[in-house]
Amino acid sequence: MGDKGTLTTAPQRVLFIYMDIYATTQKELHSFFTDKIHIAGTKNDDNARYLKKADKNYEFSQWEMINLIDLYYNSKFETGVTDSEGQRKIFLNICKFRADVASKQIDLDVKDFVFLPDEGASMWPAYFLGRQFKQWAKEEYLGELINTTVEKFPRYGTIVLKKCGDDLEDVPLQTLRVQQDAKDLDSAKYVIIEHEDMSYEEMKEMKGWDLSGIDLKPGETTTVYERYGHVSASDYNKCCKDGASEDGEDSMDCMTIMTIKQTETKIDGNVLFMEKISERPFVESHWARQHGRWLGIGEIENQIENQIGANLSFNLFRRQLLWSAKKVFQSTDDTVGKNLVRDVKDGDILKIGPNGNITAVDMTNRAGGDFNNFSETLNRNSDQKSFTYEVATGEALPSGTPFRLGVVLSNAVNSHFDLKREKLGIFWKKAICELVIPIWADENSDEDTVSIHSTEEGYQILKETVKNDFINNSIKDDLLNGRVPNLDLIKASAEDGLKGKNALAMFIPKDFYKNAKYQVTLSVTGEEINIPKKIETLTNLYTSLSQKGDPRADRILARILAYTGESMDILAGMEEPKQALNTMPGAPSPMQMGGGMELPAKQGMQL
Repeated sequence: MGDKGTLTTAPQRVLFIYMDIYATTQKELHSFFTDKIHIAGTKNDDNARYLKKADKNYEFSQWEMINLIDLYYNSKFETGVTDSEGQRKIFLNICKFRADVASKQIDLDVKDFVFLPDEGASMWPAYFLGRQFKQWAKEEYLGELINTTVEKFPRYGTIVLKKCGDDLEDVPLQTLRVQQDAKDLDSAKYVIIEHEDMSYEEMKEMKGWDLSGIDLKPGETTTVYERYGHVSASDYNKCCKDGASEDGEDSMDCMTIMTIKQTETKIDGNVLFMEKISERPFVESHWARQHGRWLGIGEIENQIENQIGANLSFNLFRRQLLWSAKKVFQSTDDTVGKNLVRDVKDGDILKIGPNGNITAVDMTNRAGGDFNNFSETLNRNSDQKSFTYEVATGEALPSGTPFRLGVVLSNAVNSHFDLKREKLGIFWKKAICELVIPIWADENSDEDTVSIHSTEEGYQILKETVKNDFINNSIKDDLLNGRVPNLDLIKASAEDGLKGKNALAMFIPKDFYKNAKYQVTLSVTGEEINIPKKIETLTNLYTSLSQKGDPRADRILARILAYTGESMDILAGMEEPKQALNTMPGAPSPMQMGGGMELPAKQGMQL
């Protein structure tokens, strides 16, 4: 006791357990695989169990859902292929078809990406960027990666791409461990990608990995974890070889690559690589969102209840068919054999008592109509959920369907999938602008010469630009050297230099694409740019200029076609070059290169 009225107690002991990067990662992995997050509904409180008879709760496990999606997409039951009686069950898949239809409706291609110059900027940087980018995308098989995301988007409800060095990779959700209730990957407390079965030889190929603590024999493999999340300053200073944390910095967002070893007494491992990051290298998109969970809702999950009902009703109806196929007889005479198939032969005479007879037991299946009605209701509801009406699948509308109803259904289907395609388009525009273009620009930052062939779109306009640029430079040279320019002679020389050429060799200066002012859009979505409105405005301007005979009308028309993804050269054919005049002695002549034309290097062409 202390002073009167004062009670002193011994200080409480606080147990503090320091969790290093290995223990933290192991805890996050355990939480991902075992915990469920609360989405909606009411939960029982242990202190007031008598108030509620049962939980009315929606809890969600991302790992369980992804596993269930893979099972259902591949027509597999969670409980195996046989029922409680040992009979094989049939999986009547109604969800895979609808996921595939959705993929077909939102399909994208590399050609759908359009590079447009900013307002007031030159069109040539965007032109060359789009042309070179599509060639690069073809060489890097970017179209295959786009197809992968198109297929997986409606199936899983979420797609993720990651920048890995100079490559862009799809991240399988089966290997991704993320805070389940995160809003996005940038704000998630942890994002872990699991690389299973990595050998020592594969690790040696990774740049910057420290393998001093790895002891693997030939043929042995281990699991490597790639974690994005905050790391304490002490762990960073201990594990990162590139420097120490800044003063006053308690933690920092890092990419950590490690292995983990867990025994009964401790959790240990090896940090192979650690690096502080300013932003995480992910781009993500979600088919449909539910507040409280990171994973989106795809068409497989959307059809789970209908799939359960379809399997249940079909296998029940199948069992009824098995029973109705049996022939069972009944008799009051105990002298009749128990099995007519086994005990009776052709020509046998059955002896039946005076009060006995043999009659067939009625095994007729009368549930066919009920089954058909139930199946029709399920299919109708599934179509309503996923907008997979006949107009989306290419099937003929039911007989007697009014034409106006068909138009309404078509508009509803198109509007639904336009929204989903728009999401996918925004996802890929972000990936192109933030991940792909920087990679491509770095690889193409040096000076270069690009050949534009006469069969390519834009060639005719570029040819006119080259000719005008040559004329302007020639006039400038004459004036600077005290000569009076002969405009007709200069034009004739320029036309003669371009006559019959099937290609133009254009000089691309250093960092040309890094300084380009452009925007990327998709010709299938019209997102960010109101393309129909732009075309309408430009069409009105073209009409006005063409009526006045203004030569600028052709440039406006080319701009209109660019917004539609078409080319004047392709649609209208190549313009025949004018007959060139003979070049007078002393007149400047175009420089020839590779069958094309290139301006002097000291001047270059201002695109």
